Amino acid sequence: MQLLKSAALCLSLALAPLSTTASAQGMPPEQIKQILDMTKANWVSFRDWQGQELIYFTHLESWKCGIDYVFYGLNDGPIDQEWQLEACDPDNPNVVLKEKPYLELPAGSAQSISVQLIYKDGTKSATERFEYKPQ
Repeated sequence: MQLLKSAALCLSLALAPLSTTASAQGMPPEQIKQILDMTKANWVSFRDWQGQELIYFTHLESWKCGIDYVFYGLNDGPIDQEWQLEACDPDNPNVVLKEKPYLELPAGSAQSISVQLIYKDGTKSATERFEYKPQ
């Protein structure tokens, strides 16, 4: 039931009407933070591809207008690397045009990635850890 309520809230936030006080994504920053919090399981994803390990940041790229910085660390290392987000396009805030919205690593080099966001209002997310689970 809680999952259903969360999904309904997420949908209603995503479909919120545009207003003159809304951010570039048509909603206030606190709503963007709520959506990112509710969808934190999707912040990054792993993929094996042609002998490489790819770590995708596509979800975060699609919400870039609500994020100032994305920091990450691999394999329980320090969270001291920055993922450079594309610039926000207010006319197309959720579009991802980045040629490579992923990290390219040698196969087997990342067992996990930890991610922390700094939002447009200067607040920080909790650090989220994502395990690589080969398929």
